[in-house]
Amino acid sequence: MVLPLRVWTHHSPDDNSPAQWAHTIETSTVGCRLGGLRAELTPGETITLQRGKQKAYYRVVWSRQLAPNEFQSGIEALDHEKDIWLADPSPSPIGIRNDLVSSVADDDSKKSAPAKTQSKTQTKKPSASRPRLRWSFGLLFLAITLGLPAYYIILSTAGGVAIHPPLPAVPTASQLARLTPKPHPAPALTKTWDASATHLLVAEAPTGRIIYPQPPDNSISGKVQLQIVIAANGLVKQIHALSGNPSLAEAAAQAIRLWHYSPFQEQKPEQAQEQAQAQTPDHPTDRETTVTVSFRGPDAVFLEFPTNPAQSTKN
Repeated sequence: MVLPLRVWTHHSPDDNSPAQWAHTIETSTVGCRLGGLRAELTPGETITLQRGKQKAYYRVVWSRQLAPNEFQSGIEALDHEKDIWLADPSPSPIGIRNDLVSSVADDDSKKSAPAKTQSKTQTKKPSASRPRLRWSFGLLFLAITLGLPAYYIILSTAGGVAIHPPLPAVPTASQLARLTPKPHPAPALTKTWDASATHLLVAEAPTGRIIYPQPPDNSISGKVQLQIVIAANGLVKQIHALSGNPSLAEAAAQAIRLWHYSPFQEQKPEQAQEQAQAQTPDHPTDRETTVTVSFRGPDAVFLEFPTNPAQSTKN
């Protein structure tokens, strides 16, 4: 336990007597070890210790020098019934000295207080408008928060056209008919052929992906020959069965309806010249060709296309 003390080297100390400050390092009921002494104590001499208002006599047992101006001493109590270590040091000398130091510091601070106060007031003058600015922003935000719902209510009660866009009108029957896509009529398989119609005979195969016919029955096999009229846009316009089993011819026609030939504009120059010579006012751009479909068993279909226009003659 470290306690501040005043040390006298005579038996009758008073306030004007020379003394030195020290502190305890270890304390007990029979004595203590002192540290922080500036003057060496002589072993065997009697000293007086004061802690607060309490004073007691002690005898020096040993003394040791730690530094040029620092000593330690071991002392024993002469009056064992008086224990100054447990006493309450109400106004201790250390406390008095600290009070004096603090009072001097307060005096110095009071001297510089007017200048500091003046500088503070000068620096605080611009901040006087900050609360007003904050209040202005707060009132503006409150007005916007309360005004928007009221504005919406006024507009909604005055008329829905100002807020909600007009609903689109219901389309008429003619508009729906114009927008509805018209399906392409599939050409039917004909058994008779109009010999009076003149078409351009071409030897042409379909373009793109070719749909192969599926036999109606895997047990039926045979060969059918079909005659095809191609429109100007390349779609199949008419199908005529020339020979073969009628059920196989119908199965072949179902696939041929999905074929697509090259348009009239994409024909070769020699074919376009021949068609221009053979065109009529009724069918100026229709072409005619043939195809032979051989059904040879399950999933075995063979297609034969003409290699020259002479093979596309009518039978």
